[in-house]
Amino acid sequence: MKLDELLHRFQGDLQIRNYSARTVTDYGYNLALLFQFLEQRQITDIQSVTSATLADFQRWVYYQPTKQGTPRGVLNQNGILAAVKSFCRFLKVEGYLASDPAQGIEYAREPRSLPRNVLTPQEAKRIIEAVDTTTVLGYRDRTILEVLYATGIRNEELRNLTVADVNLEEGLLRVNHGKGAKDRVTPLGQIASRFLETYVNGIRPQLLGQRHGDRLFLSFRGNPIDAHSVGDLVKRHAKLARVKKHVTPHVWRHTCATHLVKNNANLRHVQDLLGHGSLATTERYLRLTITDLKEAHARFHPREKS
Repeated sequence: MKLDELLHRFQGDLQIRNYSARTVTDYGYNLALLFQFLEQRQITDIQSVTSATLADFQRWVYYQPTKQGTPRGVLNQNGILAAVKSFCRFLKVEGYLASDPAQGIEYAREPRSLPRNVLTPQEAKRIIEAVDTTTVLGYRDRTILEVLYATGIRNEELRNLTVADVNLEEGLLRVNHGKGAKDRVTPLGQIASRFLETYVNGIRPQLLGQRHGDRLFLSFRGNPIDAHSVGDLVKRHAKLARVKKHVTPHVWRHTCATHLVKNNANLRHVQDLLGHGSLATTERYLRLTITDLKEAHARFHPREKS
């Protein structure tokens, strides 16, 4: 069977097992690199792929630049290898291979680097409070920044939020289909809850107009806000507040986590808040209740001390 057909079946299997569309696409892109490597070596039969072949591929990837012409980082290399490992595992389970040639291939060691451009509490407060909330879009932007800082959710998670995901009575936010297709519930805190209540009841209806939709954050035309818009508004307000750091939605995620930890929050609480960490790590600890998480958030988040 041709490699393209095997890839098609593999991606279908991922969809059946409820992997996100982004993961399915990314795995396809990463496996295209493997197929390119095999083609260069005139390997057309998947049965001819051995552990030595994949070890050579791993070294080959190390020297291959990205589409932007930059060197591949360790995370990028390991992401490609993860797709290859998953693909080979599928081929063995489905009987296309007698054994898994990727089983013994080890990931590259990932550096334990600190997040860059983490905001100080003073910088975070300056950016948030500099937003002009007298306009509809200004109030929306302030609400988005408050939610990003309070919860540490990712850009994609923020954009996928619906009105039903907001529980203002309990001060909670439900994040559906986060990274790894995991759902979680995070505390909002008093300030973010207050801004969300005004946004949902007074600002969002103005943005929505006569349209129908359940997405929480909307554009000026009433459509679901897109990834570039979130990134642009975060950068714009940082610039207006004269914060010289390169600020992105993910910087707010790092900032939320860093500030909680610096205020002595338990790492397990932070892990649960962000939906972070491997299953093996999660299994080592008792699952924290949402009550514990809310108490930790109220005690340690700097916005809750304002």
